[in-house]
Amino acid sequence: MRRAGGSPSSLDLLVSGRLYIGGSLVEAAVGVEDGKVVWVGKPSLAPPAEERIEAGDGVVVLPGMVDMHVHMRDLGESDKEDWFTGTLSALAGGVTFVADMPNNVPPMRSVEDLELKEAEAARKAVVDYGFYLGFPRDVGELARAAEFGVVGMKLYPRDLLEEALAAVLREAARLDLPVVVHAEDPLILRAAEAALTKDVVLHGKLRPPEAEAQAVRTLSYLAASLGFRLHVTHVSSLEALRAVAAAKAAAKVTADTAIHYLCLDEGAVGRLGGIAKVNPPLRSRRDVEALRLAIRSGLLDAVVTDHAPHRREEKLSEAYDAIPPGFPGLELCLPLLVTLIAEGALLLRALDLYSSAPARLLAVPKGEIAVGRDADLVLLNVRERWRVRGDELRSKAKYTPFEGFEVRGRVAKVFVRGTLAYDGGELLVEKGFGRRYSPARGEGGALG
Repeated sequence: MRRAGGSPSSLDLLVSGRLYIGGSLVEAAVGVEDGKVVWVGKPSLAPPAEERIEAGDGVVVLPGMVDMHVHMRDLGESDKEDWFTGTLSALAGGVTFVADMPNNVPPMRSVEDLELKEAEAARKAVVDYGFYLGFPRDVGELARAAEFGVVGMKLYPRDLLEEALAAVLREAARLDLPVVVHAEDPLILRAAEAALTKDVVLHGKLRPPEAEAQAVRTLSYLAASLGFRLHVTHVSSLEALRAVAAAKAAAKVTADTAIHYLCLDEGAVGRLGGIAKVNPPLRSRRDVEALRLAIRSGLLDAVVTDHAPHRREEKLSEAYDAIPPGFPGLELCLPLLVTLIAEGALLLRALDLYSSAPARLLAVPKGEIAVGRDADLVLLNVRERWRVRGDELRSKAKYTPFEGFEVRGRVAKVFVRGTLAYDGGELLVEKGFGRRYSPARGEGGALG
């Protein structure tokens, strides 16, 4: 166990029980002072504390989860989600930090756009957060955004056709600003769309695995040539995994997958239609197994939700183009991961990919029960089994492709920076409790 230099005379809070530390569950205690972890050790050696909590039988103490890919909506799409409902959903799922994507209405392409988002988040968020910049209005905007404190820049398929792409990527390299990419080649997508009928049941063919793999190859070539930090997000297929493995051999590349690609296959689209439409699409069972193996082998660096709420009526549309991709996921990722671990599909250390690993990628002091980190703690009842019901989600999007799934692990309590924020389904902090974090790039660098 690790301690800060000497034991403090008295702690604000001491939480003891089975703690997840270093990839294992151990009997230990964690001491909190001024919102930070200041002591970790044997319960019998713990300093006095103003408040003491015993986790109890069947409950494990985890670090707060870190989701590096969410869509909080708000601004022009507050009917789909806002910073309060989205971050309340995060709390209910044991998530204490979210990194929000830039495809808002309006899109986040300048510091002025980001300031609009900040005003909403600062008033409403109940967990901590960071922002991504979209493809900038001009190259000079990148330096301003880095100064503002974005956690990275996000590229979408259409951005790969921008004339200024190389210049933007060179500037990202100069600034050491991470580049997170939705990897699907736009030219292959166009060709597939021209050749096939637009129908949700053909979604996987309209966006084939080769489009994903080719985009990974293109971006990894650019990363090796221009020197920027590339992170490939929501990898969905075996073909893309092979491209990621090759990319890692040639450049500094990291990658994640989303929880739905670990649990669902393309059959969900046949059963659920637009509810299960997501980009990239759900793939075959072969791809699901390949992604699980990539988690176990260490090829993938993080797990995300790609929490993407939309109105139910949009998702139920019969017109292919009217069905937006994505669905809510923040409340379900942790119990789904725990279920996969309990069933033997993943190892216990897979929890790192939704906590300490993304925290390191984003360079924020989260995701780990360790001295100096934020005291973000989740008490999870791992004995409790429950069935997923979309109408019970805290998100405004009351549907899910996981409807009826039996999962293990119910979030009982969540501490954010040492404050009990969520207890037994009840929110205990005010709107605006969440704070925006900028990456500490001087301490190893975001995404690296």
